[in-house]
Amino acid sequence: METIIGQPATQRFTANAIRTMQEAIGEAGGNEVFFAGALSEEGIVETAVVCARGHQGAVPAVFERLSRRDVVIHNHPSGNLTPSEADLELAAMYSHNGHGVYIIDNTVESVYAVIEPYLDENKTRLNPDELSNLLSPGSRLSKAIPDFEIRPQQQTMMEVISEAFNRNSIAVVEAPTGVGKTMAYLLPAIKWAVENRERIVISTRTINLQEQIMHKDIPLLQNVLGSTFSAVLVKGRANYLCKKRLDRALSEATLFDDEEDQEMLKSIAAWAETTNDGSKSDLSFVPPYHLWERVCSESDTCTASQCMAAKNCFVSKARREIAKADLLIVNHHMLFSDLAIKKETGQFSSLAVLPAYERLIIDEGHHIEDSATEYFGIEATQNGAMSLLGRFVSKERGQERGLIPFIKRKVIHDCKNMDTKTQDQLLDMIDNTLLPGIAASREALVVAFQSMRSYTADTCKQIGRDIKWRLTPAILQEPGIRDIHKVYFIPASEELHILARLCTQLLSKMASVPNPVEDEEHPLSTEIAQLQGYRDRLQRLANALAECLSESLLENTVRWVEIDADRTHIVRIVQCPLDIGEQLAKWAYPNFKSMAITSATLSVGKSFDFFLKRTGLSRIQDRPVETCLLDSPFDFQAQAILGIPDDIATPESRTFIDECTEAIRQILKATHGRAFILFTSFYALNISYKKLESELREAGITPLKQGSQNRTQLLDRFKSDTHSVLFGTDSFWEGVDVAGEALQCVILPKLPFRVPTEPIIQARAEQIEQSGGNAFMEYTIPLAVIKFRQGFGRLIRRKSDRGVVIVLDTRILTKHYGKIFLKSLPALKTVKGPLKEVHLAVNKFFESNSSSTKESTPNE
Repeated sequence: METIIGQPATQRFTANAIRTMQEAIGEAGGNEVFFAGALSEEGIVETAVVCARGHQGAVPAVFERLSRRDVVIHNHPSGNLTPSEADLELAAMYSHNGHGVYIIDNTVESVYAVIEPYLDENKTRLNPDELSNLLSPGSRLSKAIPDFEIRPQQQTMMEVISEAFNRNSIAVVEAPTGVGKTMAYLLPAIKWAVENRERIVISTRTINLQEQIMHKDIPLLQNVLGSTFSAVLVKGRANYLCKKRLDRALSEATLFDDEEDQEMLKSIAAWAETTNDGSKSDLSFVPPYHLWERVCSESDTCTASQCMAAKNCFVSKARREIAKADLLIVNHHMLFSDLAIKKETGQFSSLAVLPAYERLIIDEGHHIEDSATEYFGIEATQNGAMSLLGRFVSKERGQERGLIPFIKRKVIHDCKNMDTKTQDQLLDMIDNTLLPGIAASREALVVAFQSMRSYTADTCKQIGRDIKWRLTPAILQEPGIRDIHKVYFIPASEELHILARLCTQLLSKMASVPNPVEDEEHPLSTEIAQLQGYRDRLQRLANALAECLSESLLENTVRWVEIDADRTHIVRIVQCPLDIGEQLAKWAYPNFKSMAITSATLSVGKSFDFFLKRTGLSRIQDRPVETCLLDSPFDFQAQAILGIPDDIATPESRTFIDECTEAIRQILKATHGRAFILFTSFYALNISYKKLESELREAGITPLKQGSQNRTQLLDRFKSDTHSVLFGTDSFWEGVDVAGEALQCVILPKLPFRVPTEPIIQARAEQIEQSGGNAFMEYTIPLAVIKFRQGFGRLIRRKSDRGVVIVLDTRILTKHYGKIFLKSLPALKTVKGPLKEVHLAVNKFFESNSSSTKESTPNE
């Protein structure tokens, strides 16, 4: 092997870095030392930090201490800088993560660059003034926006977002309703993406906002901006039709499906011939869930490039569009799914769920902690387990259906080149090993979950009620739990592992079936891919079952059991992280050049401290995190009043719901409907609705109740009926935009505190207390304030809106923490006093605004 000497070290390192490495190598006795080198703007290693020490032949490879763009450096004591095979393998891994790789001699006189460092190209900086001109009077964009107006808050937000791009920093912006925040981040994002050829990901929590961006804002900007750009709404794979699975469903339809499902499948097949998109949203009808599940694309059962339909695959087409796009619009779940895969593989610069990207904008950012927690949790559910086994085989109307019966039919009728012996062996494996294994797994799983259900109900002494029971380390040690784990869950896990091994044996036999025509698809290729995918799911379920009741609880996690009062088959065992901020700070944020996070509700009492701490942004040390709190463009003093009756019983009182219901009755007399009543529980909602329903109808007010129709249908009815009132809970506190006359009153019966016994809330509170903090003030109150602000924000959506917010929880006046809630609201007239006074004030407000109307908003 040729001996490599390298180039002079002074061409790659500063004198200070050379001196640091010489001293470290000397202190290590001339053995190998692993360094992380920080680059200057010119690409010279300015500083070198020791990460690990080894012996004469090797040194541990370390990833954790490396920051973005760092160069990995280690010495060869022999003086020969030729990289070994191990060096080259590691260099490839480091390269995937964006790190250069150098080898030096012990005297640090020579250096060999195995992988050149990754230097940022000279980027075209954003000019905030130029961006502001796009939204100035007389601009093409201003002419395209009805009722255009200048918004100083929008201009400020654009400047902050632009600086985040220019400085490779993180911006956190609270932008109240009416600021026009989507335009404030879309314009800088588009400009940067086009001029610097960098892909930008925009993540939102709700579908409504994604659709607004894609179908309203993006087309508008594409029409009026001189530069061309592309944007793609990235959908999960399950949103797309798989033509091969559709063909299979059609072939099974006459055997298993009723006429309605057969006709639906035929309609999907006809649509598949004309659609360019291939996604469910392109359908003119909504297929039933059970039917779409049979024909949609699945990652773990896809044969990818080996599929004969690959050229016309809707998923592949979508991925090609994604790869070419400047902007990718995603949801938070997809964002964290992508980050998790990239973390697992250690390759943030490659394709996972999303292609590589280094610039991120998160809207609806107040959901970051919840979204990350949801994604990084694990769970085992009876419903999910039964659904998985049902994919193998299930019985409908006396007929067997599923993958295994289909394989049997295909083996008998379609595999012409299979000899009789192989066919008999395959069928024997299925009938005498696999099917009994599925039956045994199904029985073991039902027994395991139902035993846990019974034990949970008995232990909690809440039979007949929905239960969330936290499995603390102490509870996990109890003999009853240990017995259930040992007697039921471990055997169920073992049955699943056995079943997975039987699948592997069947896969081997299926793969041995000869292919009748060379260079054509194997006759069982689709079924092999599906069986492989289902086998892998079995193994993951088996591992989750073994973990969910294990004696030890991982650090920084919480675990609990959920059961449904009425539906005995609903049993969930869940585990999720407590402090997601630490993980995000460690492996997510460092991989982005710039980030912008925005929402209408990020602050508590005008402070970002709570948000920064919970999301891990307070842990960022290597670059600035800029915060910006914008004021509202609305004149709340003129547009709204806040009413707080002080003569209603406290929520702890038995009479509270009755007194709230009476207060709601009085307020609705003044508003003639046109109200949201936002409860914190279905229990209180149902009681109030039942008491008021008939009376409201007699008064010409239409009562609408969450759960009676889906959310979209309820909102459509509410908007079209200007004398309706909507009784809602959690999902109506945010993400709902009702402008105009339909909504002029929001009633909040209780401050929205999360249930303190909810497992994750309880565990996080304990974690804070154990570290010396005050959980109520540091966690419980801030969570409630953010939710409270979201509920308050349902009212005023436009500059022409008028209305009242009524809070019936007197704790906002009597408790010391009430000031925090009030301080988090915009300045507006507040009426405090007996319900009669509040009622009079509401009447007076509507009388003085009787001629006002609500108009649409510009710049949104």
